[in-house]
Amino acid sequence: MPNKNQYTDPTGRMAESTMRIQDLHQAEKKLVLLIETAAEALGILSDEAPSDMDTDQFVRNRAMSFRELASRYFSLDIQFALRSHTHYLTKEAIITSSANKIIPFKTSVISQHKELEIWTAAIDTISQRIAEIKKVAQE
Repeated sequence: MPNKNQYTDPTGRMAESTMRIQDLHQAEKKLVLLIETAAEALGILSDEAPSDMDTDQFVRNRAMSFRELASRYFSLDIQFALRSHTHYLTKEAIITSSANKIIPFKTSVISQHKELEIWTAAIDTISQRIAEIKKVAQE
């Protein structure tokens, strides 16, 4: 049985490494669910309509199922957790481009630029939606 003290810092809080491992475990669970969801969605797209069923009804049912799976897929955002851990490992020099390190890793700011692009686009979209809502409210 492990000693509880090895998982906590001197103040009694959970050690950062323990929290990071738990976060990575949750990200792994989400990744597995993400892959399973994608597989289900592909299964829906590849099914053929049974000959004894109304084709329109079949298409509607499949479209609804696909929308539900797509919604679930997009709600499983694991990018933040992975980026957070990558930034941490880079900051702590655990991942580095140095030749004397065991794990080869080319440091780059491309991910930060991409994240900035995504957030900028999200802000633009939200601003447009707010403008539309204001316009509708004024009518």
